[in-house]
Amino acid sequence: ATGEYLMAGLRKLSESHPTLRDVRGVGLMIGAEFLVPGSTFPASKFVEELEQLAFQKGLLILSCGASTIRFAPPLVVGEHECDVALEILDACLSELEAKHGYA
Repeated sequence: ATGEYLMAGLRKLSESHPTLRDVRGVGLMIGAEFLVPGSTFPASKFVEELEQLAFQKGLLILSCGASTIRFAPPLVVGEHECDVALEILDACLSELEAKHGYA
């Protein structure tokens, strides 16, 4: 149930962030793929910056593949922690999309 909650939150973020193009996963193992807006090109540099900025703000995410980040929280994670993670991710995406002219 918590995995579905987190995936739903990520999909909602994709509606307002043009770089976030796909959210997929099973349970709490979730991947979010980022592309350069208006293209099919992986946003590799963007993901590298996102990983670092999120860490600075207290959210540990790991990149995997060319332009995907992976969420793999502990099984005891709750909705509150998911909400905090989504808020941090939203702030990071807004900041980086503005920096790169994607906003």
